Amino acid sequence: MTASSTAKTGSGFTAAGAGRANGLLGRITRAWEDFRAYRTTLSELEALTDGQLSDLGLGRGALRSVAHRAVYGR
Repeated sequence: MTASSTAKTGSGFTAAGAGRANGLLGRITRAWEDFRAYRTTLSELEALTDGQLSDLGLGRGALRSVAHRAVYGR
């Protein structure tokens, strides 16, 4: 084991690797990070003008789907 995998955090939980714990806490953390990435991606797409979206071959109605695929890959 490395020193980083056995270090205690301030909350008393053992940190696993680079801050991404396995198990429930890790899944919750990853889900929150993915959601934030989705919201950021969607906001950036929504900030584009209609002309820019047209250049990309996108309509405003497709932005949620595009942002979802970009983050979750589905």
